[in-house]
Amino acid sequence: MANGYGGYRTPSKPAPVSGPGRLSRRTDGGPTQKIRDIPSQSYGDGVQFRSLEQAAPMAANDVPQPSPNAGGAQRPPVDVIPLNAPTTNPDEPVTAGSPLGPGPGLESLGLVPYEDQVRQQDAAQLAQYLPVLEYVSNLPGATPSMRAMVRRLKGILA
Repeated sequence: MANGYGGYRTPSKPAPVSGPGRLSRRTDGGPTQKIRDIPSQSYGDGVQFRSLEQAAPMAANDVPQPSPNAGGAQRPPVDVIPLNAPTTNPDEPVTAGSPLGPGPGLESLGLVPYEDQVRQQDAAQLAQYLPVLEYVSNLPGATPSMRAMVRRLKGILA
């Protein structure tokens, strides 16, 4: 190594080697995004943020970013009700809509009649298989869920 030539040289840009074929990337670092400031920041945060951005520059973004003042469809504002806000339905119990407690149950949601109808139809179709299902559930290797299903089917048919 005469005169300081030869030997390994560490690359000065981020990627020392490019991948093969479609995995190839630029090894010179390529274009980067410009450094931006954070609006409404507290004193000293801007300096820290700028130093972080300079230490790890982001790759250039080809997709244009919309400006904050650009027109277009905006989401309507959402009224957020805090958890400690007073109730808007003072005469309705907390358990309304649940199968337990006072107030209307699941029927207020319109789900129970359809579920009962489907459950009865399924049970009527499975009734012909009940002897086989009972036999399988009584075998030594039967799972608890199989036994529970047979018990539930018997309860619906009763």
